[in-house]
This record gives sequence, C-alpha cells and structure tokens, in this order.
Amino acid sequence: MSKIPRNKLVIMGNEKIPIEDNPITVYEDYEQDIYNALNKGVKKIAKYKKIILIYPRKAIHPYPKRITHGVTRFCVKHNLDFDIFDKVHDDMILFKGDLFITIEENDLINLMGLIKEKELVLGKDIGIISYNETPLKALLGISTISTDFKIMGETTAQMILDNKKGKVKVPFRFTNRNSM
Repeated sequence: MSKIPRNKLVIMGNEKIPIEDNPITVYEDYEQDIYNALNKGVKKIAKYKKIILIYPRKAIHPYPKRITHGVTRFCVKHNLDFDIFDKVHDDMILFKGDLFITIEENDLINLMGLIKEKELVLGKDIGIISYNETPLKALLGISTISTDFKIMGETTAQMILDNKKGKVKVPFRFTNRNSM
C-alpha cells in the first residue's frame, strides 16, 4: 500500500490500517458493531442456552479478531454461556437451545445440513445468526448482523466524486428473521 499515492488511496471496511495523510476511509467498527447489533436482538437471543460463535481462524480473507471480542463482551454482559469454534465440523454435536453465529457461508451451509440431518427445527430447537446480509439469507429467512454495504459503496463513491478525505463509519444492523 505504500506505493499507492495517498490522494488515490481508498480504504473500505477496516479503519485500523495505519495510514497517514487521512485517506478516504469508510469503515465498520467490528467489535462495537457486533456488540450493539446483538444487544438489539437480546430478547430473542436470551432464550437460547448457549451462544456458539463460529470464527474461522484460518480464512483466506482473515476476519478481525475484534469480532470475537464483541461477542464475548455481549455474552459476559448478559451472563450467557458461550463458546467459540473455528468451523462447523461434520461430527459436531448439536444441542437444543444452541444459537450459532456463523461468519463464513460454508459454515452456514454445513450447519444447516447438520440441523436438517438431526431433524431439528431451525428457529425453535436451534438458532442461527449469520454475519453479512445477502439476498439468499433474506430469502431463506436467516437472521443477520451486517454492515450496510450499499451505504458503504454509496458513501465511498460520493467521497471520491466530492474529493473529500476522512473517516466515515457505516451503519451496522441486526435483522431478525425465522432462524431465531
């Protein structure tokens, strides 16, 4: 990144990249955003016995560790039992009353397959919240926690067009659907 002229540098997603000269930065605050989003859904989340975050430690595009900090803070604040695993395993034992928070699509798909295989009812026996909103998740009724990517793109484009520099935090939302 040091070879990119600062007047042409645009950072999207992560504000924690140490860059001087105040480039265009449109970001999400991973720890605080997930913490706040989960708090918006706390009434539904609290009905579950255990929260399980599937946080991929060896992803192709690594996710900020601050996601785990936000989930941990939320669970500690609300006195919720929780665990963190690196992926959904084929032999994973599912318990009624578990709420999974998945980040990667493969883990969501594998988890949905296990739920079907074990004849559990999604949204009743087991819950799922998935990271990052997509049209498919909306169609399937999967609850999500997500930055608003449309606003991220629009804000970035407008800053480029207006030749504005600086940092803008993008909204982050909890969307409750049938998977809880």
